[in-house]
Amino acid sequence: MKQTVKPIAVISGDVVGSTKLTSDEFEQLLQRVKDIQAWITKGNHSNLHSIERGDEFQTVVHDINNALRYAILYRVGIKALGKAFESRISFAIASNADLRASVSESMGEAFVLSGRGLKALKNDRFIFHSEHLELTERFALLFKYLDKQLTELTSRQCAVLIPMLRNHEVLSVSDLADKLGIATATASKSLKASGWPLISELNSLFINQVTRLEDV
Repeated sequence: MKQTVKPIAVISGDVVGSTKLTSDEFEQLLQRVKDIQAWITKGNHSNLHSIERGDEFQTVVHDINNALRYAILYRVGIKALGKAFESRISFAIASNADLRASVSESMGEAFVLSGRGLKALKNDRFIFHSEHLELTERFALLFKYLDKQLTELTSRQCAVLIPMLRNHEVLSVSDLADKLGIATATASKSLKASGWPLISELNSLFINQVTRLEDV
């Protein structure tokens, strides 16, 4: 067991309507969750993950300034698989945790807040909590709008967002088009339709606020 007093983020999620997926669709889902977790590990090798029954997952994030980006990556990464795929995501930031090799056996306020938030989700699909009430309240309405935007995305629009989220937003539109094998004009149009400019701006605001927690 490793104790940490520094703030960590915990992302908890599950798949909506997973029992309706075919065997092949379930395999697609499982592979995509594993891919997303591998991408997140590349961001910080200390980040840890779990998958329960294939349709529930959790990630411990040490680079908390990237927590929102990772949470969105889960949401759009799964949604990009097609109309049959959707997920619910709850993430939280808090300090003081007891971390074990098994994520499911780890403890701390971030785990409690993240798990509680996931259980409380009904019509919404995306929620955030923090041990700092002012941080939770600051982003509550913004994340409601983000949730609405992500829910309305098509699988194609989600697919366009994935490279931007994976590459820390440093991809140019032309590079994005090359990665996706589409015309630059099409990539640009799809990014705008997905709401990427506002998503990117929101992520920057989140990073700015969370960085202050690391400096405390």
